[in-house]
Amino acid sequence: MRPSSGKIIIFTALPLEYRAVRTLVAGPQRVDHEAGTIFEVGRLPGTNWEVYLAQVGQGNQGAAILTERAIRMIGPDAVFFTGIAGGMKRDVALGDVVVATQVFAYHGGKQEETFKSRPVTWSASHRLEQTARFAALDPQWAEALLPAGREAPEVHFKPIAAGEVVVNAQASALQNLLDEHYNGVAAVETEGAGFSGAASMADDVPALVIRGISDRADGSKQQTDTGGFQLIAAANAAALTIAVIKSLTLPGTVKAEQTSKRPETVGTSVVASAVAGQQLKEPLPIAWRRELLTPWGSESATMELHLLPEDSPRLSMRQMNQLKDGLVALGRSALFFTATEEVSSLIGDDFTAAYVRDARQGRSCGLAITRSGQRSCWESLPRSSHMFMPVLDPEFTQARIADLLQLLVRLHDVPQTRFAPALAIDPAEVLTVMSLDSAKISNSFPLARGGRGGPVQILPDEAWDAATIEGAVPSIAEELALKLMHCFRNPHDHQR
Repeated sequence: MRPSSGKIIIFTALPLEYRAVRTLVAGPQRVDHEAGTIFEVGRLPGTNWEVYLAQVGQGNQGAAILTERAIRMIGPDAVFFTGIAGGMKRDVALGDVVVATQVFAYHGGKQEETFKSRPVTWSASHRLEQTARFAALDPQWAEALLPAGREAPEVHFKPIAAGEVVVNAQASALQNLLDEHYNGVAAVETEGAGFSGAASMADDVPALVIRGISDRADGSKQQTDTGGFQLIAAANAAALTIAVIKSLTLPGTVKAEQTSKRPETVGTSVVASAVAGQQLKEPLPIAWRRELLTPWGSESATMELHLLPEDSPRLSMRQMNQLKDGLVALGRSALFFTATEEVSSLIGDDFTAAYVRDARQGRSCGLAITRSGQRSCWESLPRSSHMFMPVLDPEFTQARIADLLQLLVRLHDVPQTRFAPALAIDPAEVLTVMSLDSAKISNSFPLARGGRGGPVQILPDEAWDAATIEGAVPSIAEELALKLMHCFRNPHDHQR
């Protein structure tokens, strides 16, 4: 098995399909391909998956080209195509979701006295199909992914057909062709063949097509579209796609039952025994973010993470100048900075930094290193799409801490040096604590800590060498996230 990239790509054809998926992905940021294709990349709350979104437009040819391009650029573990389709079976209702067990490219054939079909067929990835079946078994799979009060749609595992025309006639030569040669298909659409073919030729990247039924393909499309079934079907297909990804096991992930017992209480020195660090004998000096860069006036809640060296040689100005350019390159390669963001960089007497401040998007993020060897990064908390307020999601925060730890370890090589992590939310008075999924539908956003001012800081108390940190990122990230959330649950003890 090839190494996991931790990345998933979801393709859609129509804007409404794209928007249906985008609302379920946290913190999407734009990434541009050198040929001009625009992607967005975000996180799936509660998982370690990085999800890329792409809109390919209608048609198999465009789907094939952009699927191949995206796979080559991103190197995903799996690819999905989600959206709407016309229904071909009376037992598949409007709004139901079809997981394609096979995709038929139905236009291939030979015309003699009668038409002789020569279809090309792609089967669904066994792993993805099995994961979809497992996800759909949960009666609550759609509960957090669909608007409140909407029932989960029926999920069908059946073949679909993909051609080059939109089918919308009850009696036509095309309907006769489909009925005679592809009688088992449950849906008909116009991108699945190109997508499946490209995925099969790209080192057999696992691929799955998931479609919501928006019309009957029988001449009633205008009425069903007017009735809002396109939006319903797109949302249902997007929800199942996300449910499947959430059920996927990230290759290389250790199962929960194989890990050390997790601590039930959080204190200043409780760390999972598998990654116990060296207790600090004395406090380490720390430069918090606002000591490095003056905060801007409209800045919202921002998470900052630091690695403090126990014993590191002071960096020369020559090294600092080299690191100034390296911070931008590292940030872009790790998608911490997007390809289109304008990244500012500076070098001061004691530090160098690369950062983004986008007041229009309410986004602040940056990387920095001090002459003492402290490595720092920060990024704005994601905002609720339902209400413009930063959201501190415990699971998402833990995943981001893990990502940022890995980024900081790569920032500068200092052999035989231990590092102690420190974490903070600053400013911390205007934010709410809940899952990002709940924030999409909630009508109540209580201020965390009662809107009290001042940062929430997790001071360093243990140190690990860089190799240990890199190998134990999940456990260290979990411990830091637990300490952080403990501070928010105990507002009178907001500094540890």
